[in-house]
Amino acid sequence: MDRLQKNSAKALMFCLSTPTVKSRVHFFPSGGATGGHYSVGCRLTIFGRGIERRSVQLDGGRLNQPDGLRIEDAFPSLNLEGAGLIGLEFQLTCPQGRVDITKSRIVMEMISPDFSVAYSAGQLKPERLESELDTAIEPHVGETPMVGVGLRDANSTSSLVIINSEGDAVRPELKHSGVEGESPLQIGTAAAHSVTEFPLDEVLARQGHLRETLWGPIKVDRMWGGVPANSDSIAYYMLYRDPTSKQPLSVCAL
Repeated sequence: MDRLQKNSAKALMFCLSTPTVKSRVHFFPSGGATGGHYSVGCRLTIFGRGIERRSVQLDGGRLNQPDGLRIEDAFPSLNLEGAGLIGLEFQLTCPQGRVDITKSRIVMEMISPDFSVAYSAGQLKPERLESELDTAIEPHVGETPMVGVGLRDANSTSSLVIINSEGDAVRPELKHSGVEGESPLQIGTAAAHSVTEFPLDEVLARQGHLRETLWGPIKVDRMWGGVPANSDSIAYYMLYRDPTSKQPLSVCAL
């Protein structure tokens, strides 16, 4: 069975990088109740459609001290590429072996002249160390199933964003509870080293539960799935956009 090394952990996120939209990542390396200001290394890796997978190592971080940077400063070529949706692997490592770095917080902020959206990453996953006796991957202990809510009304539309940092394509096994009852959510395959946005408008229009609210009718659909064994290489987010401008309104980690 794999061993978990909690002084090194990572999170998968996504951001936008276009001529008008820039992204910043804010992070607070924390060991929970652990005191001291041990050094913390930060490694950023980007990938996505049409983007060469590449990494930068940031030094100078300290435990219990907030930090952050602009993604385009770490990867200047993004200013020229205008890549759009980008997958980001964010890894924190503390040389002090007793520190549980999974207590850290990471926030992504996407900014343009017209909007600003910030969201928190899901819980950081500890690094896995393969045992010489057994290399089977086991699910993280104590994790609850992923749950998300799709919304469709006059003010918002929903997408499911899947980040796959693995070298193999992944077909998510998710379910939803529409008006026809519980059924598999058919959304397709996430390619290797990709960040993929799956619009949910069609699913919501066809199977979402209709609710009347003070601001008008809204279609709602609950989606869920068990935490995959390779959850340190796959991440799921709900992305809510303005239906007209397509500007991001909010993001929620599953």
